Amino acid sequence: MIKTTRPRSSLHSAINIAELIYHAAVRDVRKSDGNAIVALVKNIMTVVIMVLAFYFMFTVLGLKSMKIRGDFLLFMMSGIFVYITHIKAMSAVMGAEGPASPMMQHAPMNTVIAICSAALSSLYIQVLSLFVVLFVYHVGFVPISIYQPIQAFGMILTAWFTGISVGLVL
Repeated sequence: MIKTTRPRSSLHSAINIAELIYHAAVRDVRKSDGNAIVALVKNIMTVVIMVLAFYFMFTVLGLKSMKIRGDFLLFMMSGIFVYITHIKAMSAVMGAEGPASPMMQHAPMNTVIAICSAALSSLYIQVLSLFVVLFVYHVGFVPISIYQPIQAFGMILTAWFTGISVGLVL
């Protein structure tokens, strides 16, 4: 006979929910491409194409001669990373599975877990692609140093949170 087990404590319930969010986030990362590496490479290529387009546009328009202390390309990459993080989080939360989804027919799954997993999977892909792009830029082109790395990462998290908020409203 099938017997369902109920969590005995609040800690056990929290661990069960965290495990469910983790597995749903992994499923969400692999859902569109079938492979997490392919999703990461697609996101990296999106970032690189946007950086190259903006660099070309700033060079043609003559805006590259602006007085910006530090590396101009790093300045552009910071804005592009913030923008892409916001847009991807917003679209992930908007496209999260709703109550009518077939996945919601499974007992422990609910809409909150689907939204949390979609948001976390978008943050995972964005942060991983950010580190890969910055590592390649640091090793291949110019050694970089970020003056306040915690505040810079705070910009990414703020864009992620606003993307979640807008995605929930839309």
